[in-house]
Amino acid sequence: MAKRNDIDTESEIINSLLLAAKGGEFKIVWTIIGTESHPRKTYLINVIPENRRWGIIHQAVYWEGKGKEVLRTLLAIPGCDINSRTKACTSECGDTSRQTPAQVADAYRYTNVRAILDSATMPKDSLVHTLQPYENYNEQAALGLLTVTLAAYKKTFHPSPIDPNKDIVTVLADIWRDLLSSDVRWKAIRDAVADAVYIINEENSNNIKKSENTEQLFLSIIQTYTLEENYMYTYLNMAFRRQSQTNYSPTGDDLALGPYAVVYQMLLLFWPMVPKENRTTYRKMMLLKEDCDKYTIGTKFVWQSVVSSSTVLAKAVPFPTCSGVKGEYSILFTIDNSTSSSWQPRNIENYASYMEHERTYPAGARFVVTGRSKKGGDIHVNLRLLQK
Repeated sequence: MAKRNDIDTESEIINSLLLAAKGGEFKIVWTIIGTESHPRKTYLINVIPENRRWGIIHQAVYWEGKGKEVLRTLLAIPGCDINSRTKACTSECGDTSRQTPAQVADAYRYTNVRAILDSATMPKDSLVHTLQPYENYNEQAALGLLTVTLAAYKKTFHPSPIDPNKDIVTVLADIWRDLLSSDVRWKAIRDAVADAVYIINEENSNNIKKSENTEQLFLSIIQTYTLEENYMYTYLNMAFRRQSQTNYSPTGDDLALGPYAVVYQMLLLFWPMVPKENRTTYRKMMLLKEDCDKYTIGTKFVWQSVVSSSTVLAKAVPFPTCSGVKGEYSILFTIDNSTSSSWQPRNIENYASYMEHERTYPAGARFVVTGRSKKGGDIHVNLRLLQK
């Protein structure tokens, strides 16, 4: 039987990878993530696991300043994030919390290293498709943000060995039951989420850290997602949608949202306080023509991100995006949720920051296109939720 998850193995690899980077053993680093000409596990290039404060690139900055010529090799690997930030930490040069590689170089007064970083560039945003084809859908590969996070935070989320024959949803169900079993378990997860989210937004991190019970924790997760002022939902959905890219390499910010994404996915799937919705919901999006044209009658697909919708048509407005690629076509989805399914949207309106009759789909929901028409300035697409 083929493995359905590699979480335990990946966890060991991540620990070896970051330990090697910290010790300046970049020959080991290259054997794991590869190089520009021979890429291997490049999706791990920006990971900062539970027991580390710095990523590989921050360690490369440090060792480059000590005379090891490693930074240019790392920067040449596609997916290397020059804007990746550290977790909260104090280093020998002082406070290096939430610092980019360039800021770490400045903190150590490595002017030559700063010059290397200044000459490096990040690739421009490319089109990130909103859907993933249903045919041959591989949940472990497609939900890469969740699987990489579970490996990077293995001791926090699932301290015991994980059966490689279990699918990701079953693994999450095991974690959910364990989370509810004791204060020690849910508090460890709360602290890991807050620690990682700090990279993105300190206020959100503090709000999560204040949770005194599981209900407060889940409330803070939902409110953080629905609070429009902080744009967390745009970053989270972009992190999820980036999973559809060929040669998936999550950014530093994507991975910082990983523990948060795991908890949000679990509460959407398993928390009884957010019941399933079987009525019709609506979602409006602004898409590029290339993406819009994929929604044709009969097409089965998967939405890999957590997706918001509303039971009230007037509340179905397109959300802003943090991507540099802006949509030009308005598309309105009318979604039939009558099929009994794990992917039915959840009613989060009692916990959301705003009353918008919001119903939210867990990441990985499956649909089929049942209708398409043009009305006024909008493209109207009818969807039906699939059971599996």
